[in-house]
Amino acid sequence: MKVLLVEDDADIAAGIGDYLGVHGLEVDFAYTAAQARSRLQAQAFDLVVLDVNLPDQDGLSLCRSLKREHGLRAPVLFLTARGALEDKLGAFDSGAVDYVVKPFAPAELLARARAIVAHVPASGGVGLRAGAYELDLSGHLLRRGDATLPLHATGFALLRRLMEASPGCVPREELCALLWEDGPPGSDPLRMHVYQLRQQLVRRFGEPLIGTVRGVGYRFVAEAPGDAAA
Repeated sequence: MKVLLVEDDADIAAGIGDYLGVHGLEVDFAYTAAQARSRLQAQAFDLVVLDVNLPDQDGLSLCRSLKREHGLRAPVLFLTARGALEDKLGAFDSGAVDYVVKPFAPAELLARARAIVAHVPASGGVGLRAGAYELDLSGHLLRRGDATLPLHATGFALLRRLMEASPGCVPREELCALLWEDGPPGSDPLRMHVYQLRQQLVRRFGEPLIGTVRGVGYRFVAEAPGDAAA
């Protein structure tokens, strides 16, 4: 079981991490909301253990943002000193599945973590959403409903930048700089990569999804693509 522990108190985090590690869990640490987002973009976790009080953003709003705007599928368990009913209801409303009040016994946290992962199958990292589509940033998959498309490195990099900018346009020069730091090799390789990626998207989802803004660049078209010719 891979757990991301988001706790700004380094001593508390170390104690929890040591206990969970001894009992077979793999624990990674984040001490701020920004670090948590970075860890979740880099890899998938089975569970996020999240402190309510963080220095750069409260845990409730962080959880709400990760769940509703960024497609976090991993279950979230809150750690907090607040034990009132309204605090617990607020945690569940933000997207958490469980809530542990400090101080707590590490054995209880371990038991809850194991129970959550055993009963909540939809775990994973952060996804990037545009329209009906979600890009799995850790698994390099584009998803719409139950349909998924594995992406190679170039296709993933292109789609990620286009979905980040959606519904706006990304200039050709920016995409070329993203893919080739020393300048693109050969004659118009970006056009070729976009064409190949569109073909994959059409085969899997029935639409090319990448529209051309003539004389400027490309954009991710989450709905009807219209004229997507290169």
